[in-house]
Amino acid sequence: MTPAIKFNRRTLPAEFADYREWPACETSLLDQADLVLFQQRRQALVAYLSGLPTAAIASRFGIERTEVLRYLNRCVAIMGDGQIVGWAGILKGFRTQKPTRSKPLSAMPSLSFGGYTGALSALFAAQPDVQFTLDKYLATGITPDGAKQGRVTSKKAHQVFLDLCRGSGLGKNAWPFCVSRHGREAICEYVKQFFTANHERVASLQYGEECRQRSRRPGGQPEGPVALAPFEIVEADEHTADIIFAVGVRTPKGIKYVPSRRMTLIVIADRFTNFILGWDIVVRRTISSSDFLRCIDHASAGQCLSNELQHALEATLSVEADAPELRLGFGSLFVDNALAHLSDTVADRVRAETGAAISFGAIRRPKRRSLVERVFGWMASNVFQQSPSTTGNSPTDTRRNQPERKAVKHQVTLEKLMEETSKAIARWNSTPTEANYGSSPTDQMLEYYAPGSGCLAPLGPPRPTLTPPLRVEVASATVRGSQKKGRLPRVSYASVEYGSPILATRWDLIGQAVTLHADPYDIFRIHAYTGDGRELGELVPLSSRWRYPHSRELRRLLRSKIEGARDQPFADIVGLELQELAQKALDTCTTMPRATHAATVLAEEGRKGYRPDMTTTTSVKRVDTQTLASRIRRSRNIDFTVIGK
Repeated sequence: MTPAIKFNRRTLPAEFADYREWPACETSLLDQADLVLFQQRRQALVAYLSGLPTAAIASRFGIERTEVLRYLNRCVAIMGDGQIVGWAGILKGFRTQKPTRSKPLSAMPSLSFGGYTGALSALFAAQPDVQFTLDKYLATGITPDGAKQGRVTSKKAHQVFLDLCRGSGLGKNAWPFCVSRHGREAICEYVKQFFTANHERVASLQYGEECRQRSRRPGGQPEGPVALAPFEIVEADEHTADIIFAVGVRTPKGIKYVPSRRMTLIVIADRFTNFILGWDIVVRRTISSSDFLRCIDHASAGQCLSNELQHALEATLSVEADAPELRLGFGSLFVDNALAHLSDTVADRVRAETGAAISFGAIRRPKRRSLVERVFGWMASNVFQQSPSTTGNSPTDTRRNQPERKAVKHQVTLEKLMEETSKAIARWNSTPTEANYGSSPTDQMLEYYAPGSGCLAPLGPPRPTLTPPLRVEVASATVRGSQKKGRLPRVSYASVEYGSPILATRWDLIGQAVTLHADPYDIFRIHAYTGDGRELGELVPLSSRWRYPHSRELRRLLRSKIEGARDQPFADIVGLELQELAQKALDTCTTMPRATHAATVLAEEGRKGYRPDMTTTTSVKRVDTQTLASRIRRSRNIDFTVIGK
């Protein structure tokens, strides 16, 4: 807006004098209190322009002369497009220009509260070199001393800001050194605003070069693409659920419950109909690429589609009702730049399976995926925050009341949460909304693909035999071995050697690459194929240590222990590890329930079908150091002559 010029009813220009020609203001979204205030201010301003004395206006409407003049100048202020503000100028909280601090900065008394509003902007106005150097550091990650620190955080930015203030000659009685936190909150907010306004400059530094290339967009703020048909634009994202759940451990004295850490919910939704296509739950704060691909596989296979909707989609292409597998295709898949989404393997497999073009974007941009963000908010308020073990929206939320203890007391298990989540998603898909003009997402989908509509469902052809589902991991491995030294052909997957009777006879494959198909939830058996697509059958680990069903994550956990400690090679190390984790979680919760990493691993493995059985296990008490020392000091009479003979 242009700089404001103070007007009254005598000096008001003739083109602004007729208030009936001022641009109108939409007041339908105002609440009752703000609407009453708006009408009161409007009546007072109309009375002033009509010639009523200011004393009469003050007695009738309770608005003084200075306030009336301020409202008048707001309404006739010129905006950037050359038009006046109009009646929007009397809305509550409306400003014609950014507020600036006019009072000089000085140290306040020690027991005073507040008084430093606008201190950062005032400091930048007085010390422009500080702002220039700080902005340069935020954009490049290079400190004023020339050191490269990499990714910028709010903590590092605050330290650089304090160093710049000291270098500019600010003493301990000047802001920010005169306050307890030295302006930490102001710098954090400034860093967020800088990253939002300069995304292209900081994308490579903050999120990586891959994100900068994939999220490059033209200048300005163009509107997002609009979906014109179902499955044309699909949104996917994951959020941490605001709830603590309990894990049941079978013991000789019954089932004991221990609290686990929070889980992550993955949701895939259609933008045109608001229909939730697929979902999954992972008991980790950060998902992996295999978890994301598995959820895409659920959505592509019609996880949330009812039988009626599946038949309607199949009828558009005259597909047999008893088709072995349903494969849905998507036009575009909108995701953020989380590490689980950026892999080229993920993009290639999703494109090959669903035909979707993946559109990447920066994290913390909820407007770009507004639908899936709305789904997460609805799930939080209708499922997770309704539970007694909810963590609320923040640590200070009043709904947060010892969630670990409540999860154990009410036995809020993962199975119950998944059941409630499934019911809530079915309720979402069947509830009429204003976005669908009074229809539910399911009804709109059925109406769009009704017989005679002429719309064809994006169904893919049957999957080829050699093309695995997205939930199966595809890897390449080289066959190792030596016929001269008698080493049978074998391959290595996840740091473990695999073999089979068929592969043992294929000496010609040594040195060649083969393709492996493995389910990350069970890597006890994997399938191998040659370069020309011929099947080599199932491969099993050559070491007897790994010949038990287990997941890839559990193997990674076990290998970190086996490489650094002696183990029993012929024991069921998978079952023993689960029992050890269960015992560790139980020991931690002897006095009070506490969420532990051991319980989180148990919950994640239990979701995959692996559960420890503590009913037949006798817990052996570990010998302490004092007992071991006493055994060593105990005198023993040994006849070495017998040993020599």
